[in-house]
Amino acid sequence: MKTVEIGRYLDLKNDFAFKFIFANKVLLISFLNALFKGRKTIVDIDYLNVEQLGRRKGDRKAFFDLYCVDETGEQFVIEMQVGKQKHFLDRTLSYAARAILEQAKKGNWDFELKPLYIISIVNFDLRPNDDRCISYHSLMDEDTLTKSSDKLQFITVELKKFSKTMDELVTDIDKWLYCLRHLAELQEQPAAIQGEVFDELFELAEFENLKEEDMTTYTKNLLKYNDVRNECECAREDGREEGLQEGREVGLQEGMQQGVKQGILQGMQQTTYEIAQKCIREGMSLDLVIRITGLSPEELKGFGLE
Repeated sequence: MKTVEIGRYLDLKNDFAFKFIFANKVLLISFLNALFKGRKTIVDIDYLNVEQLGRRKGDRKAFFDLYCVDETGEQFVIEMQVGKQKHFLDRTLSYAARAILEQAKKGNWDFELKPLYIISIVNFDLRPNDDRCISYHSLMDEDTLTKSSDKLQFITVELKKFSKTMDELVTDIDKWLYCLRHLAELQEQPAAIQGEVFDELFELAEFENLKEEDMTTYTKNLLKYNDVRNECECAREDGREEGLQEGREVGLQEGMQQGVKQGILQGMQQTTYEIAQKCIREGMSLDLVIRITGLSPEELKGFGLE
């Protein structure tokens, strides 16, 4: 029977755990307000339907991890992505399009939109040349670098770029990012991560406090993730081995081809020297031998012909 190691606290990078924890309004509002760093303050929030069916039969479905609206009508799509995806940024654009279309009203509509925030939390290096853990992206005028609209913003959190230690945690966003990355590794609630909201987080995230059905779902989710990760590792390892073997075979073939070419060149050069030697024995001048063979005077001297 397959087993999986489970710590005292849930791993918030896990799909079930992420949705389970942030189904709590207090925790979600705290995280979002910390993420916005005073740029906006959320007082209340409601959860919207995460399943987007499309407008026509046969349209591709989309499932958001979290889809919410605050007290002012502003909307939030929040995603946790652990495995690296080739076209992840394109995926966020498609999510934005889905959510914008959801605001379109039937009948007469003046096209006024409420602000939409696409928040992506990823556990891989999304922008290798950017050291920032959190980046904010809006619609901008490329010449003046001024914001063209405040109706759409993409916020990306790259957990692997968060490197602060426990002693360096100061702000609420520091503490949230530390928990998102390291909660499953902790054995107890640290003194550096205290307060009403974080006390509630640690109590809710304790595995033994889950209902039995939630324990089962979380465990299965971990097993599924581990299976997929192991399959990907095996595929990468097989790919590396196949690549090495192919490289060896190609290298051997190229080496043989290079050896044949080298042998032909050496043979041709030897024949040229022999012709030059014969010409000199027949009494031809050095200049005439050079014209016939194409050899230089230095090459002839090096071969003992002069």
